Amino acid sequence: MKRLRGFALLLMVIAGAPVFGGGRRAAESSGGSDTSKAVHLVGYLLGEELVGMPDVMKALNEKLKKDINATMEIRYIGWGDLSSKYPLVLASGDLDWIYTAPWAYYSQEAGKGAFKELTQDMIKTYMPRHFAALDSVAYKQAEVTVNGRKGIYMIPTSTPDRKCGSILIRKDLRLKYGVPEIRRFSDIEAYLEAIKKNEPSMTPMMLDNTYDIKRPWGDMMTERGLYIEDVYSATGSGLNIGYDIQDSGGRIRNIFDPEYRGAAVEIAGKVKSWYDKGYINSDAFGNTVRSKEAFSQGKSAVAFGNSIDLQSNMATAVDNGWDVEIIPIVSPDRKAARDAYTNNGVAIAANSRNVERTLMALDLLMQEKSYVLLDYFGVEGKNYVLTSDGKISMPPGVTNDTNTYPPDAAGFWFVSKDLQPPLASWTDSYIAHRQELGSILINDALKGFQINKDPIKTEEANCANVFAQYGQPFFLGAVKDVNAAFAELERNARTAGYDKCVDAARSQMAAFVQSLK
Repeated sequence: MKRLRGFALLLMVIAGAPVFGGGRRAAESSGGSDTSKAVHLVGYLLGEELVGMPDVMKALNEKLKKDINATMEIRYIGWGDLSSKYPLVLASGDLDWIYTAPWAYYSQEAGKGAFKELTQDMIKTYMPRHFAALDSVAYKQAEVTVNGRKGIYMIPTSTPDRKCGSILIRKDLRLKYGVPEIRRFSDIEAYLEAIKKNEPSMTPMMLDNTYDIKRPWGDMMTERGLYIEDVYSATGSGLNIGYDIQDSGGRIRNIFDPEYRGAAVEIAGKVKSWYDKGYINSDAFGNTVRSKEAFSQGKSAVAFGNSIDLQSNMATAVDNGWDVEIIPIVSPDRKAARDAYTNNGVAIAANSRNVERTLMALDLLMQEKSYVLLDYFGVEGKNYVLTSDGKISMPPGVTNDTNTYPPDAAGFWFVSKDLQPPLASWTDSYIAHRQELGSILINDALKGFQINKDPIKTEEANCANVFAQYGQPFFLGAVKDVNAAFAELERNARTAGYDKCVDAARSQMAAFVQSLK
């Protein structure tokens, strides 16, 4: 038997297959590498560290130490610092993994060489649970072109979020001030006026400078059927060059096209009127507190988010005795695109010294139920309890507001949603919203498209700066004249190379559509 085993190992070496030995039980069951040497892993998530994070990390490290002889440290990049700190963190080299998505610099940083290229074989070997759960479509969606060659530089989630862009409003205040039911965001003005007139301690819409700042304008464009899936998407404005999710032909459009420019200016004028009336906070450019956080603090009458991340705000509202309504942001025929697998993911830092162990740790974090309950919901008995019918509830004496580790808030959005129990705090309106999502969400045939920015790196960077400088004030309505502001935006964008960015998107999308046939 020993000779046969030795011969088998020799064949594995000749074939280039990894040979494992001396590892611990969990490493062997995961197909992982030798775990006899202890390692310390560093990862980055987005948002702010929760008060209960140290307790979660203590429990998490006890499990990781036992299972794969590793410990982990998790650091955060705040929303307000995302554009400046994300590339700096990667450039520092002091990390093993980081949250990523198309809207969070995935293709940009992959193109810079900041992420390690991954293969399906690597995921199969070191993340067997995740490999088994991951649809093959996810790998296609994760492909980006780096130095002229397509590759995979992220680990996508196995369970795309079942969500759409949404807002929360205070139903109790709407009824109190006699405001009619609001079915669409564009019908919200009477509510904003009532809040401004009657609730002096609240700002009708308190926006932050990263997530919220473009939402009022973008949400009304969506309701007009003029939303485009921005192929240059990144945190901030993007370039407003994209495609209609219901157009499988992939025709590339942009904000300066004749069919968009009129509505873009008209809607910006509407937002400007709200800004001028004080319905929007004047410090939005410097504010780093998201509207959803201000909403739960009773400071904002509107919370911008999506079907998933607004759950905690709804639970806080219940604790506070508020009645709230969730309003989906959908097209005129009440449709929205399903999430891509890549909309939540993890990248391995290119210079990580612990690639194999990092993958093994992520396999546990993403796909092993006891880990998922811990990293997503916190410490059982302290942050949550399981009810007799299998739902997540608060421990006695703990509310969503006092919970030191509320669900979804820690930033582990890439873990398997299939392993998560429902929340006992789901209200009837939220349950109805989740049921309605079945008819709202549609597949986006072009979701796997990832633009190769190499040919237009300079133009894309210049245009991104233009949209940050001239676009954000236009979208927010913080300008004297929307027509003049739009003309200034267009003039500077075209000077920066906007047309080249449009042409690159058109040619690459045409090739992508052809590849699907």
